[in-house]
Amino acid sequence: MNATPLSPPPPSTTDQRVDAALSTLLVVQALTLFVAIPLGAAHPAFRMLLDAGHLIFAGVCVTVLTRHRLVQGALLAALALLAVGPIAGATASARLGLDADALHETIACAAFAFNAMLTALVARHVFAPGRVTVHRVRGAILLYLDVAALFAIAYGVVETLAPGAIVATGSAVLAAPGARNAALTYFSLSTLTTSGFGDFVPVHPLARSMANFEGVFGQLFPATLLARLVALQLAHGRDAP
Repeated sequence: MNATPLSPPPPSTTDQRVDAALSTLLVVQALTLFVAIPLGAAHPAFRMLLDAGHLIFAGVCVTVLTRHRLVQGALLAALALLAVGPIAGATASARLGLDADALHETIACAAFAFNAMLTALVARHVFAPGRVTVHRVRGAILLYLDVAALFAIAYGVVETLAPGAIVATGSAVLAAPGARNAALTYFSLSTLTTSGFGDFVPVHPLARSMANFEGVFGQLFPATLLARLVALQLAHGRDAP
């Protein structure tokens, strides 16, 4: 008598929540990078979408992706600085005698820390042992876009510390903060996907090194991701009853 193969156990409620969170965050990140940031450069009202994206990211991560109190507190603290920093920071920097560049660097560091924590949380769930679902693949795409966002912030810090580190071959669009954010996000995505059109050129040695590293990462990540997901699925198949 042939034994009937057992079907894999259904995913737990926690797994389902994490899967839904990864898919939700991918949509939010795509809207942030491809809608909120570019349109915010021309229309300040669209910057509210960027703030809303940060709020959704923090809310999902705090409630679903992590239960660690320290990480939750750090995420909320970074979110608060991003929300009130441009307003309250201007007053505080004036009282303390700080210049605009110091304020911008502080906010940029908070943005980098915020995005780095989000990226680490997403990577932890994407590459964790277990069944490979379509939501996990979406999480991997989210991770790819998160890296582009991190590099865009890092390019902004370099540009602040060394003006002219990245130059535009056409008009000088890196002057205004909103336009610079959109331009560097575009430059980061173009570098990550190696689809640059030559309209932005890194000239500072550090900016060039970062661009090279991002380009290498963009080439290696898809192959490494595919190998990891296949290995996870095979391991899950062996462990399944």
